[in-house]
Amino acid sequence: MKDLILVGKLRIMKRNLLVVLAVATSSLAFAQTTKTPLVEHFTQASCGPCASQNPQLQTTLTNFGEANYVRVAHQTSWPGFDPMNEAFPAGPEDRRNYYGVSGVPNVSLNGGPVDLPNTVVTSSSLQQAAQESTPYEIVVTQTWQNPSTVDVNIDITNVTGSAVSDADKVYITMTEDEIDYNGVAPGSNGETVFHNVMRQMYDDQGNPDATTGSALPTIAANSTHNISFTISSLPNYIADKEQIVFAVYIQNNATKEIFQAGKSTITQIPGIILVEAASASTAGTGYCDYSYTPGVEFTNNDSQTDVTSIVAEYSINGGAPVQETWTGTLTGGNSTTIMFPATSLASGTSVVSYEIVSVNGGQPWSSPQDITIPDEEYSKLSATGVAAPIVENLETGTLITGTGYTRDISTALFDAPGISMGSFAIYDGPAIQAGAIGGYGSSNRSILVQFYAIQNGVMNFTMDKVNLGTNSAISYDYAYCQYQSENDQMKVFVSTDCGATWNQEFSAAGSSLATLPAQTSQYVPQAASEWETNIVDLSAYDNMNDVVVRFEFTSAYGNNLWLDNINIGEANSVNEEEAVAFAIYPNPTTDVFTVKMDESSDVAIQVIDVQGKVVATQNVAGQSETVVDASALAPGIYTVLVSSENGVATKKVVVE
Repeated sequence: MKDLILVGKLRIMKRNLLVVLAVATSSLAFAQTTKTPLVEHFTQASCGPCASQNPQLQTTLTNFGEANYVRVAHQTSWPGFDPMNEAFPAGPEDRRNYYGVSGVPNVSLNGGPVDLPNTVVTSSSLQQAAQESTPYEIVVTQTWQNPSTVDVNIDITNVTGSAVSDADKVYITMTEDEIDYNGVAPGSNGETVFHNVMRQMYDDQGNPDATTGSALPTIAANSTHNISFTISSLPNYIADKEQIVFAVYIQNNATKEIFQAGKSTITQIPGIILVEAASASTAGTGYCDYSYTPGVEFTNNDSQTDVTSIVAEYSINGGAPVQETWTGTLTGGNSTTIMFPATSLASGTSVVSYEIVSVNGGQPWSSPQDITIPDEEYSKLSATGVAAPIVENLETGTLITGTGYTRDISTALFDAPGISMGSFAIYDGPAIQAGAIGGYGSSNRSILVQFYAIQNGVMNFTMDKVNLGTNSAISYDYAYCQYQSENDQMKVFVSTDCGATWNQEFSAAGSSLATLPAQTSQYVPQAASEWETNIVDLSAYDNMNDVVVRFEFTSAYGNNLWLDNINIGEANSVNEEEAVAFAIYPNPTTDVFTVKMDESSDVAIQVIDVQGKVVATQNVAGQSETVVDASALAPGIYTVLVSSENGVATKKVVVE
């Protein structure tokens, strides 16, 4: 009886042991780990909303913890200029198309639907994403051999007891943890610091431009798929090697679900010397002092290494470089100044570029930004004026390669510190698929003042010196609408002392400046009716030489203004074309006057006062003459502007 009891006990123990073993085996087969959330951020350096929303996104991620997420910022190609996109456009474009992104800023979290950054990424959504389970674990390391060569090692581990193939793509991305433009915005939205910017994509062999990723094979139970390669040729546009991080994520290509993400950490680079450089040049002030002495201040910030030689050079407008060599002993914490022979700047715009060619016989720095001196731009007027009229229709300048705009113009200077060229330049309509965007739709080009993308700032367009005759005036065509109720402003100034002092001759802003109703989409001219012509009286400067006219634009973050057909000359001839021939009688008048065309036509008539304000309008269809009521007008001189599909013309009428 005792023996039977013992046998029964043994059988129960065996059964329990089998249950325990079964549970343990099941746990081993289905063991999972948690995800590291992947944030794919679609943004742009000239995107106004990006500048306002990105800081909040960065704050949310910082509070979540740098080690607890992976972010890859895709700098897109629109809505304006972005040097990070221009350096590597293929990766952002492929990821944008992959998710169907149609506007920025946008974000996808773990491959999910895209939406506004601070709608998708919140503290709660990050917490939820970080609690999701996954069979994959990713460990990424980077090891620098020298300032030009880095080894990358990626271990993708299946932590379960069964083979997994949930993710079938691996994406390997080189990012810069932070790109700091030192207070100078590279685009037009004011942002100067950018985080986790994608700079290149690699396949699993280390080949660049692998924007569609590499195939990820099935990984056996409790096994690791290893990827390792060496990069010995870094992209030349990297801002700072010491900010390089490799972000890796695995994804199901069909569902877009991200199954895991990982990243390396910033590591020390052997052989780096901490150096920096800045301009030490001196230039004559104002528009008419052409003196210039180039110079460079060089600083050794490295307490471990002395600098014994520096080769520096400068060039103007891409011309032949001028080089200077310094030798000596520059210990850590000290600076030296390298000066070049004095020279003179030419009239027009001079762009001075500096380069530190070598230090101690090589280039042992982590960041070209450390030793890159920002280009200096100087604008000088001609030494003497030209006889009026100056007529500028903006149609001849060479477009900057890869863009639809230019500042190539011989009659004027663009001056807009801190504002990207793409936001204040001459645009070509066909080049940007916008058609004829010149005045009244009669030509292809006009100046874009992109208030839409500029939160604040002042832009100047300064005409070259002109020698005026009698009855002087300036005319120009412009089109502008507000975004909502912003007071973007345009002024016209005149100087007779080469810009030392200025006299304001015209000012308009907001609704007083607008030529059509407000709209929230970015404004591009579509019809002749959206344009107006303004004439500013310059008779106070009659018979003066070296007169300078300047347009000043002040942004209130509204919508765009377009400017064309600038004409400085005699009042009764500015902006006049024989294509719209007409006469006015009686002139002077006290109540009405007749506008008589050479032939019957469809025209629009505007009566403009000396302040540039349109005080009367009239449309004529298929007639050769029409009567304009002037009885309500105050005595004075008015401009009558007649526009048709063939062009525009103006004449003066006197109301007594």
